[in-house]
Amino acid sequence: MESVAPPLALLLCVKRAIEKGQPVRVGILYYLKRHEGDFPEFVMRWMGLLQQGQDATTYLETEKSMHRRILIQLLERGLRGEAIYPTLLQLESEIIEACQDELGTKLARLPFILLIPLLLFQFPAFLMLLFGPLLKNFFHSFGGG
Repeated sequence: MESVAPPLALLLCVKRAIEKGQPVRVGILYYLKRHEGDFPEFVMRWMGLLQQGQDATTYLETEKSMHRRILIQLLERGLRGEAIYPTLLQLESEIIEACQDELGTKLARLPFILLIPLLLFQFPAFLMLLFGPLLKNFFHSFGGG
């Protein structure tokens, strides 16, 4: 799951734990053990705030991604003992759709990005091939022979 988006990886770990009959906390801890990066650190700090009994809503506002905030809020409800499995399934489909949309936009931009090496390297070489014989004839006519 290295190439999976971090919120989707967390969601899948929690979903798997719930399907095994384990609490939400077990899924979150499994995710934190297996993954590294900015989002697992964010989740770890959020879990620390919850374990200390502090309000984590101000900390959640620092997260820019809407899907990540909604997932954390849903997991907080699950940690309080609410049933979150149906909502988790719906959020999973929304996150997958958002990932596919992001991939689609990046793939749509890719041909234009790949034109840059063409313009920088191949086009000047083509111009040299095109104008090389012309310049040779031009200098030959000035040289007189």
